[in-house]
Amino acid sequence: MDYPIDYNAYTTEEIVEIIAFLHALEQHKFGDEISADELLSRYNTYRSILNNKAEEKRIDKAFESQTGIAIYQTMNAIKKSSS
Repeated sequence: MDYPIDYNAYTTEEIVEIIAFLHALEQHKFGDEISADELLSRYNTYRSILNNKAEEKRIDKAFESQTGIAIYQTMNAIKKSSS
C-alpha cells in the first residue's frame, strides 16, 4: 500500500511509526487481533508526530479514499467503546 505520507517531512523513525499506526487501523478493520489499547497508543504516537491538524486531515482524507477507513471516526468509536 502506498500510504499518503509526505516522506520528506519526517524522519525515518517517524515514518515507521506513522505507517505502523495506519497498518494497525487496517488490521482492526479487517478483524485481525489488535487491542484497543495498542491502537490508542499508536494513535497517540501518530498524533504527536504530526502535531498539525491540517496534515492530520489531509492524511485522513487520503487514507479514507484509499482504504475506506476514516481515521478520526474510527478512533473516536474506539475511545468511546473503551471508556
